[in-house]
Amino acid sequence: MLILYGVTSLAQTSITSNLPIVVINTNGAVIENDNKITASFKITAPNGSGIHSFDMNSGSNVFQFESNIGIEIRGNTSIFWDKKSYSVEIRDVGGSSVDASLLGMPAESDWVLNACYGDKSFIRDVFAHEMYTRTGRYSPRTRYVEVFKNEIGGMSYHGVYILMEKIKRNSNRINIKKLSETDTDPAKITGGYLLQVAEDEDMKWTSGFAGNNAPAQPHPLFHVEYPKLHNYTNIANRDLQFNYIKNHIDNFEQILAGPNYKDATAGYRPLLDEDAAIDYLLLQEITKNSDNWRASTFLYKQRDDEGGQIVMGAPWDFDKSMGNQQWCYELSVLPTGSWAWQFNIYCPDRPPMTIFWPARLLTDCYFKGKLMGRYQQLRQTQWSDASISAFIDQKQAELTAQNAMQRNFSKWNILETAVMFNEHYTLPGNTYAKEVQYLKTWLLGHLAWMDANITSISTEDCAVLPVTFKELELKEVEQSAVRVGWSTSEEVRNDYFEVERSADARHFKALGKVKGKGDTSIEQHYDFLDTTPLPGTSYYRIRQVDTDGTVSFSSMKSIKRAGDEAAIVFPNPARERVVLQNIRPGAIILIRDNAGRTVKRTTATGKQVEVATNALPLGSYVLTVTGPDGKVEIQKHLTVDR
Repeated sequence: MLILYGVTSLAQTSITSNLPIVVINTNGAVIENDNKITASFKITAPNGSGIHSFDMNSGSNVFQFESNIGIEIRGNTSIFWDKKSYSVEIRDVGGSSVDASLLGMPAESDWVLNACYGDKSFIRDVFAHEMYTRTGRYSPRTRYVEVFKNEIGGMSYHGVYILMEKIKRNSNRINIKKLSETDTDPAKITGGYLLQVAEDEDMKWTSGFAGNNAPAQPHPLFHVEYPKLHNYTNIANRDLQFNYIKNHIDNFEQILAGPNYKDATAGYRPLLDEDAAIDYLLLQEITKNSDNWRASTFLYKQRDDEGGQIVMGAPWDFDKSMGNQQWCYELSVLPTGSWAWQFNIYCPDRPPMTIFWPARLLTDCYFKGKLMGRYQQLRQTQWSDASISAFIDQKQAELTAQNAMQRNFSKWNILETAVMFNEHYTLPGNTYAKEVQYLKTWLLGHLAWMDANITSISTEDCAVLPVTFKELELKEVEQSAVRVGWSTSEEVRNDYFEVERSADARHFKALGKVKGKGDTSIEQHYDFLDTTPLPGTSYYRIRQVDTDGTVSFSSMKSIKRAGDEAAIVFPNPARERVVLQNIRPGAIILIRDNAGRTVKRTTATGKQVEVATNALPLGSYVLTVTGPDGKVEIQKHLTVDR
């Protein structure tokens, strides 16, 4: 018997939980590493109150999903831990892989059961994927479950796991064109490649460039994750596709490392989705992920008729982040003092080394300026302190509502055991609550440090800008207009300013232009009156245009108009439906896709409206509410995710 912070626990033979319960039966066979064995896989169905139950000695358990699977142990470091993570492939009775939807996530055959043994908060991976999803990009979906497993020795309880999507090519995951063994058309083989950095597997090559600050160490590897070239029997076709993507990445690296890499047309920009690279880099920085850019790093290449760019993502593997794994330097776990991309600088003898891409990109003031602006935007919205704290609190509540964490740590008594080396949290007397509090304190402290130091993310001096903004001020004028005021301390070749406004801090619309002063070192003040402001909260920024067309942006600022009962849109991301509150009856509600097509239209019959989203494809949309008087009342970015 084990007593765990007030909970007395024996071996679990039956449980009730707010989390779905996964039951795996190998019929006594041992789950192996790198060789899937056959097993059965079941997920319990909730009762009318949303509660799941399972009794391993009962024949009356109720399941919502049952299937055959192939299962194997997965991981690198984690394969040596007592609690194993698993790769799961859904199979039909004949043993072939088959797509299936699990717990509302889009149908696919390949899944991961993440044991979360090294992250005792069970939140780091889930948090990272949620934050990246909030940028409007794909990140693996996750669901908490509890697991029973019948392996050697019979059925037993194995604790809490994260059931999550495996990164792979799929219309609901990495949405790139399919490549097959017979594809030799020059246009087709320009895209459909999913790559991984540092994987020493078949169909790999070594970069021609060393990692930054690590010239004596082995160069990074690139591995073709998709298509599965190692399974091709037509060697000529295999080599044709492999050589195409290898040569393309080699060429990109040569340009990025070359003297003209900053050039808008001859440099890296036409080859790289820079906005995706910025979001990806910022995610690694807010989590201070020691693994990334050197391991668990995915990127893909689109077909040329889709743009043909290299795109970073999806992100993966965050157990060694957010202050949880102390590497060869103390700053790796402290919330201050260093950047994640600087791993090679502090650990020059710890391969695999990071690719040189982030270090090089951050020496381009164009890229660095966009990154700083994007960071400020995310910090005021999707990545704000309040939003992050609420998300962590929500996950902690989900994991403790029906004692799932108590059961997990009764099974795996490791709260006072050093799984990840880290001298900055106390093990004696450790509890699950302390683990979560450590994570939250670390994140908020790290983000505060980033807020103060984002301009120093690289040493590149980007201070010489066409315009030096001093401040941006917003003021409501008699509830009928918003006065936008800004000032500059210096202007060089400044042509004009453009005032932009957004309802969701993502999609901005130009309101009007204000002529600049050209060249001046005297402080200048400007004003613009928005006479048709949006209700609720609006976001403003100033777009500055130089005489040669160079563009820069001010910081973004928000204002909530007095007297407006702020409209509420939830949940976001939405699954089956989205609820709108404080809406005027008669208002028109439109949901548009990224191409601007209206995919949903309804009229509000009351102050609260429910709009079904269960039939919409997963992805990003814009939700607009137009009042009976024709004025736009709400315009928000909406994500549909199941």
